[in-house]
Amino acid sequence: MRPRPIPTTDPTLGDYRRYPGCRLFLTCSLCGWSKSYNPERIIDRLRELRSGGHATQVGQIARRVGWNCPGCGRVKWRSDFAWPANLDEREIKRLANRYRN
Repeated sequence: MRPRPIPTTDPTLGDYRRYPGCRLFLTCSLCGWSKSYNPERIIDRLRELRSGGHATQVGQIARRVGWNCPGCGRVKWRSDFAWPANLDEREIKRLANRYRN
């Protein structure tokens, strides 16, 4: 996964639509274990729990994770948007055009 540098300081989950193909990237700050999630599923789950939605900041997602890291067994998460490694610039532009039209 390639972390996506986002110019705004506090991106929200709803901003995933501006970055075609991006995923929510959850990483353990202590050991580096990571997993990516579909932002739409995260938004649906937050709405189901009535604890957030599109306006939830990406940084708050890491604070809401309650399970221990499978790598080190501790709980210190960070979250950000990222693109899969196999997604190149051409594919990103293609997805952007597909979503726009």
